[in-house]
Amino acid sequence: MKQLTLIRHAAIAAELDGHYIGRSDVPLSDHGVLQAKRLVHQLNRHGAPAIDALWCSPSQRARQTADPLIRQRGCPVTIDARLQEVDFGEWEGLNFDQIRHKDPQRVNQWAALADDFCFPAGESLEQFRQRVDEIVDAIHSEPSSHLAIISHGGVLRSLICRLLCWPLQDYLKFTLERGSYATLHIDGPHAVLTGLNNHGS
Repeated sequence: MKQLTLIRHAAIAAELDGHYIGRSDVPLSDHGVLQAKRLVHQLNRHGAPAIDALWCSPSQRARQTADPLIRQRGCPVTIDARLQEVDFGEWEGLNFDQIRHKDPQRVNQWAALADDFCFPAGESLEQFRQRVDEIVDAIHSEPSSHLAIISHGGVLRSLICRLLCWPLQDYLKFTLERGSYATLHIDGPHAVLTGLNNHGS
């Protein structure tokens, strides 16, 4: 049995809330830095075995979230580009109302998770799904007893759906707040969600 902890990066600038921030390399806010430090204590209270492998998105906000964990736990970290957030292309930095006004037809295709949907000048859903599936395969192949992954909301919710064999569109049915984490037990091809810890604020 393997323990898996999925950590969403901590808070970014409040003025970016509600905007689609994918590949923009924004740092943590001051509040986010505090969240990242508190996260270590929250994980300690959880009582899980020591993290012996840590994977992290290359984004600045993810690496800053990882820093306190690396310093206090001393676990080795692997930076993996597959853990980056979706590339929103021309929608990067916009909020939903701005996107809907700019491109209503494409918004409807996105909402329907159309197989041929692609963010304008960005990543296609098929490319994103392929990335998620590659990460799932890597999780199952990872020999460590407790793997932690620091990534982004879209990636982590999609990973949970794939690991639990839920339809990918079910990622809309739950949230994982910034600075929060989910825990799963992995047993061969099977996974059980053991915690959804939304206390990032």
